[in-house]
Amino acid sequence: MGKGEFIMFVQELWKEERFSLRQICKGVCGVATMMSWLDGSWKPDMLFQNSILERLGVNEEDFMYYLDYDAYERWKERQIILHCITFRELEKAMGLLNVYKKKHFKNGHLEEQFCLTMYAQIRFGQGAVKEELSKLYKEALEKTVLDSELGQIGALVLSVQELHLLLDTEHYRKEGERQERYQEVVEYIEKRQYHQAARGKIYPKAVYYLCRCVKEKNGFLNAQEAERLLQYCEQGIELLRDCERMYYLWELLDMSMGLVHKMAEEMESQGQQRKAQALKELHHEKEVWKHALENVYAEKGVPKETIEDCYLYVVKGVACLNDVIRVRRQMFGMEPKELCAGICDIRTLRRLEQRKSKVQWEIAKRLLERLGLPGEYTRIELVTGNIEVYRDMRKLREVVNLGKWQEANALLKKMGRMVSMEYPCNGQVVQMEELLIRWRRGEFDAKTYCIQMREVLERTLPYDAFLSEGEKYLTNEEQTCILNRMQGLDMYSEEFLTCMCRMEKYYQPYIEEGIWEGGWNMYEFVMSNVGSMWGNQGEYDLADLYSGRILEGCLRFRRMGLIHNSIYDRWWNYDQRKSNGISTAQVLDDEEELSKCILFSYLAKDQRRIKNYIKKLETVKDLG
Repeated sequence: MGKGEFIMFVQELWKEERFSLRQICKGVCGVATMMSWLDGSWKPDMLFQNSILERLGVNEEDFMYYLDYDAYERWKERQIILHCITFRELEKAMGLLNVYKKKHFKNGHLEEQFCLTMYAQIRFGQGAVKEELSKLYKEALEKTVLDSELGQIGALVLSVQELHLLLDTEHYRKEGERQERYQEVVEYIEKRQYHQAARGKIYPKAVYYLCRCVKEKNGFLNAQEAERLLQYCEQGIELLRDCERMYYLWELLDMSMGLVHKMAEEMESQGQQRKAQALKELHHEKEVWKHALENVYAEKGVPKETIEDCYLYVVKGVACLNDVIRVRRQMFGMEPKELCAGICDIRTLRRLEQRKSKVQWEIAKRLLERLGLPGEYTRIELVTGNIEVYRDMRKLREVVNLGKWQEANALLKKMGRMVSMEYPCNGQVVQMEELLIRWRRGEFDAKTYCIQMREVLERTLPYDAFLSEGEKYLTNEEQTCILNRMQGLDMYSEEFLTCMCRMEKYYQPYIEEGIWEGGWNMYEFVMSNVGSMWGNQGEYDLADLYSGRILEGCLRFRRMGLIHNSIYDRWWNYDQRKSNGISTAQVLDDEEELSKCILFSYLAKDQRRIKNYIKKLETVKDLG
């Protein structure tokens, strides 16, 4: 966001929440420190920014962070630890965490909290006893929230990370769990104005802990109590479907099935057969979803239970400022003198690019803007401090998915009036969305579409700079522009193949370095498209490699959105092999695979894909 835009965004969040500054920053920093950030006189580090954003209800994945080289390496170390825990490489994770602690543990209580939390997650995986875990989680929580303050959590401003620590502190509590505490946390989350992604990361866990505790403490539940808990479970499941995530989804499905069964028995005993039948149908629906999850988790060897909470600590969209400036300058074919003219001297730029020195943020900001990038420390998809635009952008995704073109156009026009078009990336986002809507409505041919999408891309990046050899740095919007343009190209053309190869090379380091999670929201989107395109080229093994990797990543990171797409791509590759007489060791059932696609697209509320899969299944049945 331009000068002051991000601070305006934070201030609007603060106004909506109506908490005092003292409440927001208590345990993280002093009021004077917070004020120095809000008046623009101090630039905080990423940990501080994230902790305040989370307390204000934001835990999103579409921010962009440009960090200097040492902060970037610190982020990378954290990401690899998180990756090792998520992939159950616990001994390696412990070794890396010990190294990290020696370097950073005393760099403030936020770092201490991270280290203690990661240690607890590793020790849980290694079978630590309840007493040890209780002590670790309690110690981690008290780095920012004192135990003496937890008598009335309604007066506190807590992040989803702190709520997670609070839940696990209660879960392993020496004196035993308290139903009242879990109820208090659930109600706290419901009252707070957490953004959807943040709410989705903590509400399902809180609901599951509450329901499990009530069942274990009370044993027999009457119909009224069962109905109350079922309502919580249903709200948690629907929230996960809305944000396309699967945190504690299997657990909530299992819990809701038990509650529905109990209620159905009660209705039958009272002679209310119609209500009992409706409950049995609901039970069957949940059972189908649960078994589908179990099957796909088992296939990839991923635990169906949510056994770690690393997703709360993953920070996406991070790049090294020094490398970004160097790479973009080379992509643009600019000499150092040309880039730094009027901004800084050549020596400053060279030392910056060689990671030999840091630079004042105002200088870095101007260099980034000259390279077609938003000169902001942190931003979201559109450069704006207006929360309404932020929400409209998410609404736009929903209405486009439903094919509501008139509503989508109205939202775009509204956003176009509310954001500054002085920022090239803003015009790029708005124009790209307008173009995609017109393309999907069939308003022009592929050639015209490709020409116009190239114009959209070149608001910030020359297309030839992407096609050429060499290192790349691309914003999420630029990657999306390129992929959208590829949809209109001849898939056998040299240009199309070059685009695929550039995208593959761009994302390979994320896999090789074990930092999948750091770019996963774009990796799954980009590489699922690239994998499908390789399948269209007849490179079925390569296509299967990508669909398999994306499926495993989605399961480990508890992301629902592209599971159906990965299953479909795998089936499509199999079907093409079979049609072309290519032998394959794997045998798939056509109707079974397409039914899975329908189910998982239904779970993700992807209406467009549901229709496509149903049509494909009908065709398969007719041919069969």
